[in-house]
Amino acid sequence: MDKAETKRPTNLGNIELRHIRYFLAIADEMNFGRAAERLNIAQPGLSQQIKILEHILEATLFDRSRRRLRFTLAGEMFAAEARKVMAQAEVAVQTARRAARGEVGRLAIGYVGSAAYVGMLTHLVGEFRETHPQVELEISEMEMLPQLEAISDGRLDLGFIRPPVPLPIGLSFIPILQEELFVALPTSHPLASQEAVPLRALSDEVFITPRHPPRVSFSQHTRAACHEVGFEPRMGPQGRDFVTIASMVSVGLGVALVPQSLQCIQLPSICYRPLSDVRPRSELAVAFRRSDASVVVRDFIAATRRRARSLSTESRPAVSGNGE
Repeated sequence: MDKAETKRPTNLGNIELRHIRYFLAIADEMNFGRAAERLNIAQPGLSQQIKILEHILEATLFDRSRRRLRFTLAGEMFAAEARKVMAQAEVAVQTARRAARGEVGRLAIGYVGSAAYVGMLTHLVGEFRETHPQVELEISEMEMLPQLEAISDGRLDLGFIRPPVPLPIGLSFIPILQEELFVALPTSHPLASQEAVPLRALSDEVFITPRHPPRVSFSQHTRAACHEVGFEPRMGPQGRDFVTIASMVSVGLGVALVPQSLQCIQLPSICYRPLSDVRPRSELAVAFRRSDASVVVRDFIAATRRRARSLSTESRPAVSGNGE
């Protein structure tokens, strides 16, 4: 058998970063004494570590036969690659530290379409992007129940949702906004000319809702509002999102209770009116895993809580100084 075939490979696992750091200090100074002083270690100890490194590499790195220390060819080649190793190690260290501070990473966010109309999605995500420019953001529009499932199994980190909705175990949410509901009507409807519409006057209409089970989100809002004014709504077709629902209203398939912000969707033959006899509201919230250890996720949640507190303060009525 050839001798080269029986030779065991070098155990590179024995090389430590300190060996490379010691070697590069000598490479910079080309003097063991000055390198040892720079490293704040004893010169004999430094010489011993370089001998260990040379033994591991099975190569002599320095020509010690002359008055002035010089590289061997192996040493010169090793120095070039060693500097790359130390530079990459520094990148790894800084990346880990930045990740631990939440400055880098990835954040997958889902949202229901109506979250975009009110501006809260763009505000929170935009604000977070300004403070975390190195975090990769992946944003996907998704129906609410699949969205919650994706958060639960880790495919999404956060989601903008419209409660009420049953949450999978381990999930929680932060309410960030309450929005008044309007009724969407075809412009041909007899009540479309009124500035405000009594919901009770729509008791014979078919109500279009998003694709939600009963007692979830706008299905629940619609039933609760109609019950409040004394009738059971006739639930009709369901739409994937509010743009679809607006289209269905515009062609006369029914009416719908929608977020006030949906007025930004202007389609032919549709109008939006406030209700005069009841004031239903819809909540926008951010859902997340309670046990999520990601610093990036925790930073976004903290920003969401601050925004929610700010909105709560802004909407709180002022208290007069005389206690009235």
